[in-house]
Amino acid sequence: MDWNDENLPLLAEKGWWHTAISFSGGDGVSPQAAAALAAALSGHRFHFLRKEGMLRLRTDRPADALLDRLVADQVVDGWVGGVYEPETDAFGGTAGMAVAHDLFCADSPAALAETGSPHARERCVLLLSAMHRAAGLDPFEIGDVWARFACYRPAINPPDPATRDAAVAAMRRLMNADAAQRDTTEPGWPERVAAYTDVGRRLARLAHHGLLTRGLRAVLAHHIVFAFNRAAVPVSEQSAAAWLAWQVVFADDQPSAVSTGRPSHTFPNLATMEPTITTTDPAELRADLVTRLTESGNLRTPAIIKAFRDTERHTFVPDADLQAAYNDDAVAIKHDGAGEMISCISAPSIVAAQLEQLGVRPGDNVLEAGAATGYNAALLGRLAEPGGTVWTVDVDPDLVATAAANLIRAGARNVTALLADGAEGLPAHGPYDRIQFTVGAADVPATVLAQLAPGGRLVIPMRIRGSISRSFAFEADGDTWKAVSCEMATFVPLRKGVCDDIYTLVHHDGEGNVRLETFSEQDVDREAMRTILDTPAHKIYTGVKFGQGSHWQWLYLWLACTLPNGLSRMPGQRPGFTPHFGWGSMAALDGEALAYLTIREGQDSNSRYWEIGVIGHGTGGQNLADQVASAIVEWNSDYGNSAPEPNFRMATAPHRELLKAADLHFIIDKTHSRLVVDWMWPENSVMNPR
Repeated sequence: MDWNDENLPLLAEKGWWHTAISFSGGDGVSPQAAAALAAALSGHRFHFLRKEGMLRLRTDRPADALLDRLVADQVVDGWVGGVYEPETDAFGGTAGMAVAHDLFCADSPAALAETGSPHARERCVLLLSAMHRAAGLDPFEIGDVWARFACYRPAINPPDPATRDAAVAAMRRLMNADAAQRDTTEPGWPERVAAYTDVGRRLARLAHHGLLTRGLRAVLAHHIVFAFNRAAVPVSEQSAAAWLAWQVVFADDQPSAVSTGRPSHTFPNLATMEPTITTTDPAELRADLVTRLTESGNLRTPAIIKAFRDTERHTFVPDADLQAAYNDDAVAIKHDGAGEMISCISAPSIVAAQLEQLGVRPGDNVLEAGAATGYNAALLGRLAEPGGTVWTVDVDPDLVATAAANLIRAGARNVTALLADGAEGLPAHGPYDRIQFTVGAADVPATVLAQLAPGGRLVIPMRIRGSISRSFAFEADGDTWKAVSCEMATFVPLRKGVCDDIYTLVHHDGEGNVRLETFSEQDVDREAMRTILDTPAHKIYTGVKFGQGSHWQWLYLWLACTLPNGLSRMPGQRPGFTPHFGWGSMAALDGEALAYLTIREGQDSNSRYWEIGVIGHGTGGQNLADQVASAIVEWNSDYGNSAPEPNFRMATAPHRELLKAADLHFIIDKTHSRLVVDWMWPENSVMNPR
């Protein structure tokens, strides 16, 4: 046992020889010195940490003679022995520390040898993402890991939107890429990927058996600290990576820092983000996109898969980065005077899902409402060949002109772009076998239904109540209509026409950037909403617990049906606002009252869970919170995520009385239509009347 000046015992970690190595100039290890040191240590099991311009080296046996030679050769300036004190508690206890040592030793030789080489940050993100996925984390849990890491780093000043969008897109590719599939790799890369993957699995097993003294995500966040340190990634770039990862998982259309500290860094140059896996071959990017969408189940039909593979998406967004064109993200193409997006090219997964719903056949006459860039119309044109025709319309002359030019450039000879209100259809060229809305609507326009041919199908994203919407595929069922498919989706709303879907975005006047979506049919005091979060909070927890991977969409739909004003999106962050997701929350509204969803994490004998809560504000906020909580408990008791998906029926105004109210049915009346949601009893429900 050794003693320090304060007479405190220092217990050396058995099995590790520790030293602090200094280098000339005090600026840390140079690339040349790092390469020489890595070569000299090739016969050792070792790991290291960069600290205060020195390198703290831990080896499996004494390396004093080796270091003396490096000093004589002027590779290093000097070295001092010491005692290794591992951060055992930070890595989850003895078992977690053993796993960490295995990773440190597997990663250190390459990380040391690569000192000074470009793109270390990108390689780290790839490796860490492999570890997070191997640990079984869902996207929101991965976002939480990065948010925890951000707390260890200074805040940054977010970049301007143009830089931000490109950087977030690059980070998204890194976080979702398969690190093992890199085309250009350094020696030992497959072994590093395997090591990070193995550690993720091992830590998950330890957590599952209760053998970690800290939470799994907390341990993984500490691994980020050490991985970036080994890779010599500057602190400013570490902060930027944390900010970008948070944006990938949680952010909406507004930037928000993930650290509450005072910003100490300007945003680094991210123009080279992800150079290690980029490609400039559009065909390869398109093939990768098709593979991802096929594996995810968004693409299923051979004809649609072929159309995606053959249609050059990047030619329809020439101003966007090539990589961004093939990300699974929407690309904005037009904003209003307030900066709100009013037109975009939808994310490929959404495009694919709607085309699968539509089921276009060769020879079909097709109408599309919402031309945007013309990309979706080009896909429709391929699906309608041979013998079919596609008409795409929009209310903005500039969009129509751009779409027409893009379609000509793409060689879509059977597609025509015209200026018209999609909600009124295009009767001169009907009837249509298929009609598709690629813009959101609050109602179903009867004039469009009248233009469907017998046996035709309408696909339309329709708001149900508040912000809750779904993409419906309707077919005639006598004098009413039935939904043959239904997908969760939100689209930019219709404008300027008979079904103009106007909403008001209410900004909170206090700290932060919280906004509330409100719609014309909602009974809400918008002025009161501006300061609603400054009023006392009334919190209630429901006892309803969601496990990892639980779906929220059916609970959202239930609340949209049962609550008088549905649910509204409330994105943003501010002190004291504790939403159920990082991007924000869903909220119920009633006059001067608001109640939003929250969660708290827990652990039972089976697994980790998240209990749903409700927080009410404003006049009547407590009563509204109780009402929302009761609705959540009822849904969970009688239906829950194990229940069959509900069915949907619709009738236009002249025939709305044909759809009657009954048990298990929700009636939602709109100006031009009536929507009925038939919620089915679970087979094993004690309430099942059968």
